[in-house]
Amino acid sequence: MIDFGNGRKLESLHGYRIDRPSPAASGQRPRLPPQTWAQADAFFCQETRQWRFRTAWPPNLSLDAGPFRLPFRPAPSGHIGCFPEQMPQWSWLADRLRRRDASETGELDAAESLTGPVPTCLNLFAHTGGSSLAMAAAGAEVTHVDAAKPSVQAARRAAEESGLGTAPIRFLVEDAARFVTRELRRGRRYQSVVLDPPSYGHAPNGKAWRIQRDLWPLLDDCLELLAGPRRSLLVTGHGERPDQFEIAAYLRSKAFGRKPDNPLQCESGRSELRDQQGRVLDAGFFVRISIDRWG
Repeated sequence: MIDFGNGRKLESLHGYRIDRPSPAASGQRPRLPPQTWAQADAFFCQETRQWRFRTAWPPNLSLDAGPFRLPFRPAPSGHIGCFPEQMPQWSWLADRLRRRDASETGELDAAESLTGPVPTCLNLFAHTGGSSLAMAAAGAEVTHVDAAKPSVQAARRAAEESGLGTAPIRFLVEDAARFVTRELRRGRRYQSVVLDPPSYGHAPNGKAWRIQRDLWPLLDDCLELLAGPRRSLLVTGHGERPDQFEIAAYLRSKAFGRKPDNPLQCESGRSELRDQQGRVLDAGFFVRISIDRWG
């Protein structure tokens, strides 16, 4: 990120500069002069919901996330195909999933660390798939669920372009809550569950999603889905309510209420981006739950 202010942010993607909306930058002033912003190669107009290009969008422009790459693509929503601020969360997911030697962690015995089952993971509201690719690259079987078919198609292309085209990833166009309910009925369980719910939206069948109403029963179901010696739950979001404190408190109460002595760890915070002047732009919240050896 180069600069932000007046409800917008100026970013450089491998030297290709884009100017796009950022609600978190409202009420702040840019540090760089207007002529610097005017040199952006691409500009997203909030009023017309269209991109304007001073220079054509380069082919094969992507984010290098280490074991995988995510293509940068201009979306009709003003997004760019991936969310770089989520890279710390992708690293956390991968670290939780890697089967380490017992001498390094002491958390798994030698036989379990080397010959244990392949971890299964679920990514809900999965968008263009950063978390799905991070978990697949760490050796997991992943179920990728999103209600928007274009997002699922973009995630499949990203997997192929990252050399993960043959990785065990199921790409599903589904309503997240309904899918989780069916998985519970089927008796399926997952070692890690990730969800990035929107504030509002619509399922493929037209049913409305409202986070204030619908998140809490979904979190209950996600806790029920977790199984295995090293369980993880990651919740991310960009809305004002509920925030990370409400979600963390809810998850603590539910998990501890079911088994008071479980070794649960919960951490929460804000995702951030920094501009070239070192200023911090808020990029949403995260809540991470870790449960090791909960019977």
